[in-house]
Amino acid sequence: MAAVVLGQLVKPLGLRGELKLRESEDFWPAALESEHLQLVQADEQRRVRVQRVRVHTPGMRALYLEGVADRTAAEAVVGAELVIDADELDVPEPAERRRFQVLDLEVVLPDDSVLGRVVDLMQMPAHAVFVVRDGAQEYLIPDTPHIVREIDWSAKRMRIEPIPGLLEL
Repeated sequence: MAAVVLGQLVKPLGLRGELKLRESEDFWPAALESEHLQLVQADEQRRVRVQRVRVHTPGMRALYLEGVADRTAAEAVVGAELVIDADELDVPEPAERRRFQVLDLEVVLPDDSVLGRVVDLMQMPAHAVFVVRDGAQEYLIPDTPHIVREIDWSAKRMRIEPIPGLLEL
């Protein structure tokens, strides 16, 4: 299972089993409609279904999970992570790239030499930035169309055309 953590349940809200979910950087709203959601807590995991959801505050959702009907049941799952299996997506993928999608992509230059592998994705105000590492060397590659020329998802390869000086930063 390629587990993608959508968020963590941080506290119960009210008496009827509603829970507050702190969204992870890989969260996207459509994922909550999946039939393949898992609740992972310590060594346990179980399939869950979201019955209702609403935006609570920025970065937080309030939701009801099937089988969590009161505050006591909600308190029992606080600390658990809400996870989806990226290999069994039954919902639309996120509109913007998420970290789980790009981790470990091989980054290739125009001459077909390998620059390194994506180890992180930072969301910045203007655009995302790929963190690419080759051994001890690290590069920051902006996710813009004039630099990121192609992503071959099946080959797990990203072809870039760096602007002058980008790789010297």
